[in-house]
Amino acid sequence: MSSALIVAGELFVLKLPSKWPSMSALALGAGIENGSIDPVLLTEAALDRVSARDPHGKTFYALLADRALSEAIAAHDRARRGLRRSALDGVPIAWKDNIDAIGGATTNGSKLFQHRTASKDAAVLARVVRAGGVTLGKTALTEFAFSGLGFNPTMGSPRNPFDPDVARAPGGSSAGPADAVARGLTPLAVGTDTAGSVRIPAAWQNLVGFKPGMGTVPLNGIMPLSRSRDTVGPLARNVADAWALWALMSRSSQSQPPAMDLKRLHLLWPMDMEMDLAPAVVDTVQEALALLARQGVTVHQDALPEWNAVQTALDEGVLPTAAEGWAEWGDAIEGSPDAVYDNVRERLRSGRKLNAAAVAGANTKFTALGQKFLSRSAGFDAVVSPTTPGVAPRLSRLETQDGYAYENARALRFTRIANFLGLCAITLPCGMALPAKGSHPMPVGLMLMARAGDEAKLFAMAAALEVHLPKTALPIS
Repeated sequence: MSSALIVAGELFVLKLPSKWPSMSALALGAGIENGSIDPVLLTEAALDRVSARDPHGKTFYALLADRALSEAIAAHDRARRGLRRSALDGVPIAWKDNIDAIGGATTNGSKLFQHRTASKDAAVLARVVRAGGVTLGKTALTEFAFSGLGFNPTMGSPRNPFDPDVARAPGGSSAGPADAVARGLTPLAVGTDTAGSVRIPAAWQNLVGFKPGMGTVPLNGIMPLSRSRDTVGPLARNVADAWALWALMSRSSQSQPPAMDLKRLHLLWPMDMEMDLAPAVVDTVQEALALLARQGVTVHQDALPEWNAVQTALDEGVLPTAAEGWAEWGDAIEGSPDAVYDNVRERLRSGRKLNAAAVAGANTKFTALGQKFLSRSAGFDAVVSPTTPGVAPRLSRLETQDGYAYENARALRFTRIANFLGLCAITLPCGMALPAKGSHPMPVGLMLMARAGDEAKLFAMAAALEVHLPKTALPIS
């Protein structure tokens, strides 16, 4: 595939391999570096692919074509002059549509904000753009980023691409970022994670998804759900790509995570893990852990009562994220309640019933649980578990209030532990599981959690483990 471009009066022949949708972000960046790929043609091809394969805007709420092409032309010029700013200079990146980007609206997944225009880039987006990232567009999410399912009937949401016959949830709330990467519409994407919103869609769409510790990356310019627990992280097809993007987001000086000796790696599997687990998911994860054990990884089963204590505390009905979300958006919702999907609206409304004392008491309890969790797991490199207890549910399960509530709580059950206890976490693809006899196999994620501040170490573990985990092709065609 080739074309031509005139920059500053000079004619350049542009190149792009036909297999670019399945190439890693770092491979695309290397092609830009050696001149075999031009970022302008890459960006044009990505914009064309999105327009052709997402014509109804269920994955991309907005393409920022003019901005993307301008950034790609600048990347082309830097590459020609040998002045590339990073390994991802010139590579397209999609952003969840609760992250401000000049050039379009930031909707937060809600019709209430369809005409809200960003006056400046979010701080994290500005960091990535300064390093040469190309801002491709804004992608779908659950309204107000408040659901682990990724289902948004008011603004549109993608269906999970791994089941061509049955409509299944994409995972949320970062549904669009995951779908865009899984289907080869973009090599990289950025989402937010307040209780699992990066990791759940990554797990259900066979991707790597990372949630950092609080305060690692500035949240300025991101429409909040819970200012005490919101984080922002990358979604990618492999750990190396995720790290490359994370390094730009966090301004890390490391080009790659440190090496990790698997024979010295000790993981903790909680014996008292709340058992709302699908047998097929347990089997898939245990098979993956057996593969890792053959490489020298030691997996310990031990008591970790804080795991279930978090679930109990949340199930008691004090959900600080709902209280914070209502404080942010309650007035807007009550101004046009019918514009908001009822399941999201009522979950947020539950926050108005909580007084300050109840929220403060819950947060004090989570702080104490977090200290006990870290103390009890201190002898291990990370706590390991399935990312979610089950695979992506059928969308038909979400048609009733009870079905929606059950599936949403189940999706968030394990991931939210990291947010409420202040940990960092990463999910890796670890195989496929059959939801039922005769169904298509669906992706399963393996989650690692560690103390905040150990982000580089967590990436190092993930990179070492990824090599030995089962590989499944993404639905890119």
